[in-house]
Amino acid sequence: MSRNISVILSILIACVSLQAENTDFDALYSRYKDTESSSLQRLGRACLERQHTDSAIAIFTILAKRCEGSPHTSDRKYAIEARLGLGVIHFINANYAAAYSNFLTASELEGKPDSPGHMNLAAIYLYFGDRNRAYRCLKNVLDASIASGNHYMASTAVLNILSADIDSTFAPRDSIASIIDTFRRKVPYTSDNLMWPLTDHMATAKRYSLDGQPLKAIEELRKAVPKASATLQPKRNHFTIFIAIGRNFFKIGQMDSTEYYIRKAVDIASEYGYQELLISGYADLSKFYEATGRKQLADQYKYKHLELHDSIFNPRELGHIHDLELFHEADKFEKRINMLKLEEKMRVRLLVVVSIAALLMLVLLTLLYRQNRKLQSKNKSLFDKNIEMMKAEKTVCPATRNTHDPSPIADETRRSIMQKINEAMADESLFCRDGFSLQDLVEFCGSNQKYVSRVLNEDFGKSFNQLLNEHRISVAKQRFLDTDNYGHLTIEAIVRELGFKSRSTFSKTFKKITGLSPSEFQRLATDKDYRDTQEQESHQDLE
Repeated sequence: MSRNISVILSILIACVSLQAENTDFDALYSRYKDTESSSLQRLGRACLERQHTDSAIAIFTILAKRCEGSPHTSDRKYAIEARLGLGVIHFINANYAAAYSNFLTASELEGKPDSPGHMNLAAIYLYFGDRNRAYRCLKNVLDASIASGNHYMASTAVLNILSADIDSTFAPRDSIASIIDTFRRKVPYTSDNLMWPLTDHMATAKRYSLDGQPLKAIEELRKAVPKASATLQPKRNHFTIFIAIGRNFFKIGQMDSTEYYIRKAVDIASEYGYQELLISGYADLSKFYEATGRKQLADQYKYKHLELHDSIFNPRELGHIHDLELFHEADKFEKRINMLKLEEKMRVRLLVVVSIAALLMLVLLTLLYRQNRKLQSKNKSLFDKNIEMMKAEKTVCPATRNTHDPSPIADETRRSIMQKINEAMADESLFCRDGFSLQDLVEFCGSNQKYVSRVLNEDFGKSFNQLLNEHRISVAKQRFLDTDNYGHLTIEAIVRELGFKSRSTFSKTFKKITGLSPSEFQRLATDKDYRDTQEQESHQDLE
């Protein structure tokens, strides 16, 4: 008992420290890489429940990478939960391709048709408007869950089917009624099934609605509101409940109540950023205002519905999902097929052809080696130059200002703005923040855009973008050089924290400022022999 209490206390203390340290991923890795898997699992859950998503991502990633290759069943369970946790976090943060990949990996690791991963994949399909596929996925989970006696998953599958606003084309009225009846007969309430009470109210309400009894449906839906608090995303379920109440009031012609509940649902979707739910809400409002003769409002919400629909169902993002599907299907066979093709080619090659090819390769490698030596020499020179520049960088160096300014800024104001700019450019957490703009800098300086822009141009001799990019690239170089703390990270992982919109933008900016590509700079930074040689030469110069 005392051991359990100490574990719980350690997790709570860890969560507080995670929140306080602003999620230093490298510190997290160093601290928890040797932690027992069960403790990591509990810590990841605690961080997710407290919405410390950055910390949860770090912990679940450590757990997944550690356990996925293990043959032990217990480790496989840890890896599955870690992948599901990562998928949920990415889904909440609108990174749907990453969410899909993690959910699919979890499903494959578990290898069961009633796995939570399949349930979550249905959420991805729903988000992109593929209700047919979502329904089939949820129905398969429901059937498998009932067969295996997994009542929690069965309840969750029924709730998702009822909440998905499934079109009657592929889920007829009779099918939904049959699903509800099956749930009532085969899924009993148990104390560990926290999803059952909400599902029961929603199923009963849907049955009343199908049977033409909207008032009884409304009564059940109102009972469902407090039950939604037991779910992982209670506000999503509140949206579903309020939309359903509004639609039932619409059936009986109580227009004031219809508008109240649909608007309440739309407010929830808007406040919590549930964009795919907001599409449904806008469609309902457009239909309601059309029915009540308020054409201008009906057209307004119809336009909002279409505009949001086009922005959400992004073909590029959906393409990422399709690419992932193809990858997971093809990857199991591709390596073996390529190996067989290679072996076949090798068997049919003649010895003379191989000899000639080897000779040509030798000549080519010799030429490439010489060119590569020249390129390496040039890159090393650029790298050394960058190192010297970094040693000289202490703070932002003001440029020589034009003294013939027709409308000068007061010296005290100018000094204050210069000091605040230096402070901002010394705070990585500020200028590396995603979306950090000139207006953000102006607000930090407590001045106006005209003055800040003039001080940047006249006193620092740079535009805002030049100054920002130079400091962000400076941070990148420092992290590439700090191999003890950042050497295990990829360039993508480092770029993700620097505020650049994409890897390509970062690479172009890095090359423009340093003369080297990020990968070449990182290679030289991690070249221990080269670094040791430079240090020896530096010591000799000092002597």
